This record gives sequence, structure tokens and C-alpha cells, in this order.
Amino acid sequence: MTAAKNGTALLYSLLAQAQQFPDTIVLGRGDVDLETPTHIVAAAREAMSRNGTEPTPPEGILALRKAIAERVRRINEIDVDPEHEIVVTNGGQEALFLMVQTAIGPGDELLVPEPNYNTYIDALRFAQGNKRAVPTYAAENFRVVPDRVRQAITAKTRALLLASPNNPSASVINPADARELVAIAQEHDLIILADDIYDMFLYDDIVHQSPASLPGGKERTLTLNALSKSFAMTGWRLGWIVGPADLMAQVKKLKAAVSGSTSIISQYAAIAALEGPQDVVDEMREIYLRRRRVVTDALDEMDIPYGTPQGGQFLFADISSLGLSCIDIAQRILSEQRVLVYPGIAFGPELDQYLRITFLQPEELLREGMARMKQTMSAILAAR
Repeated sequence: MTAAKNGTALLYSLLAQAQQFPDTIVLGRGDVDLETPTHIVAAAREAMSRNGTEPTPPEGILALRKAIAERVRRINEIDVDPEHEIVVTNGGQEALFLMVQTAIGPGDELLVPEPNYNTYIDALRFAQGNKRAVPTYAAENFRVVPDRVRQAITAKTRALLLASPNNPSASVINPADARELVAIAQEHDLIILADDIYDMFLYDDIVHQSPASLPGGKERTLTLNALSKSFAMTGWRLGWIVGPADLMAQVKKLKAAVSGSTSIISQYAAIAALEGPQDVVDEMREIYLRRRRVVTDALDEMDIPYGTPQGGQFLFADISSLGLSCIDIAQRILSEQRVLVYPGIAFGPELDQYLRITFLQPEELLREGMARMKQTMSAILAAR
């Protein structure tokens, strides 16, 4: 395996290897391991019992768009018109693809704080745009520093990506920085692509601030979210984009051309998720808090530094002290210990010193996986 593979291909290659071993503990993938709440499943069953001929516009049924409008008003403090400022998508993956295609044209630059989710770069290639990297560092807990963003802007810069909580670093943009970043975007007439998909999973009294909720933000921000993380609905493929009507008109055209409408069954399940009991999200957050401690305690024992996970379901660990590439280390952990973690280079060519580790397994399996990983780490250090 070489670093020449693009990020997505590299991750799928590792996953395919992991599937060859029945006892693999998966600590790389971002798929939620918890069960979808029963009231959501019941709503899907009810939707399936109907004859399925209900008209489904590409932007989603109005009842769901109204539920999304209420959700983003309540959680994100974003006021949107469900008629013209919401498009329902096939999960967050399609949402991010549509946002990038809307904001970026051939030759345009997208400012990308790194590390960031590798699929944004895949979408950028389709748009024939270019990445303009803005570095962040573990020593600063992967903070997106506004001055670095400002310095990275060129005449070709068209948009700014703000993913918070970030995947894979698990950092959260603090409200003061968010205000300054929105002001920079306003000053340079940039579109903001805001990824809020982990906004329900914040730790240690960290506060999330949606850019579209700030002065000067709403008219230039496309915000995505999805139900995969917050309601354990990864396979249901239900996400959305909200934003100003002029940009959303283009999102709607692209959605109609790319995939048409989203599954009506998933749309009714989404209404049940958004309008039903919300305590399930609080329960999931408590589970992740306990799991986070299992992973961080194990890394502390190994003396492996990491950015403290302020949100999300993973962390980015700095393995530079081991003296090997992240691909070599990930490969050894998988082949020797049957534990799958993701090499940082999959999230950007400059990130060879990191591993992404998720805490999406029961605590017992997490402890076992981290104990196995420690054996390989110890062997590497002993051989130096």
C-alpha cells in the first residue's frame, strides 16, 4: 500500500483487508454502532405499508422540510424558509457534494482547514476546483486560526469550509473565532460551507456556533447536517442543506439532476426522529463520553499525544515519535493485532504523523482494541 492512493481509495483498501479477518476490531470507520431508536423504525414501517405513490419533489416533502426548519432554528439558531431554503439529501455525503458543486467552479479555490474530511477533496475534483490548505496543529487542539485563513485568501478564493466539530480532528470552532471567520468571509465575499453534522456531540462544556446564525453569515452560508450520527441512522441516507434562496436554487437543480428525490421511507423516518423524543441523543452522548475516556486513557498510557476530542466520535493521534509512516503503522496494527485504524494521510498528504481512532465500539471492545494496539506500539518503540 502506498501514499499514492487518494484518501478515499486508501480507506476502502484498508477496510477490505480488515474484512478478511473475522476478529477485527474496527476503530477507524465512522459508522455508528448503536441501534436506530424504535419509534423511528416504526415510522419507516408505517411509510412502507402505504402504496408509495406520494409525490416526492427533489427538495424533499414539505412536512420534513418544516421539521428541519424547526430543528435548525432550535439547535443552530438559523431561521430558514422551508419552501425555498432547504433541500433534503441522500445523507451528508450527497449534501457535501452538492454544496461544493454549488460554490466552486473550474479554477476556483476552496479554503480547507486541515485536517478535514477527505470526501470534500473528492467533491472538489468533480468541480475542477483547487484546495487552498489552512494548517491546524495538535498542539493548538487543531484550532482554525482566523489570521491563517485571512493570509491564505487569493484572488481565486471562492469559498471557505468550516466543519465543526471537525472530522477527523474532533476540534470545535469557538464562538469568537466563528464570528471572526464569518467577518473574513463577508469582507472577501466568500461562500461558507458549514458542516454541522456532529453538532449534537459536544463535550466538556464546549459550545458550537453555526456560521449562518451570525451577523453576515446567513446570506453566504450553506449548512449541511444529517441524521446518521445523532439518531444512529447511517444506512438510512437522510441529510439536508439549508441556506439562502439564491444558492439553494442551484442546490435544488443539482439535486434533481444527480439523484432526484430522497427515499420517501427515510423522509418519514426523519420526521419521526426530528419531532419525536430527543432524549435518545443525550443517552448517546453519555455513551460516547465514557468511550472517549477509554481511548484517551489508553493513549496516555502509550504516551501518544492527541488533540483533545471536543466533539464528534473520534480523535487524531500524533504518532510521529514512532518514526514510521502512518500507513506503515496502520498496516502493522491491522495485520498483527486485527485492529483497524485510519492513517492520517488519507485526510491530507501533509498528515503522515497522525492516526484517526474512533470510539464507535462498546467499551469492552474498545479496551481490547486499544490493548492490542499497545502491543504493536511497544514493539515499534523497542525496535528503534
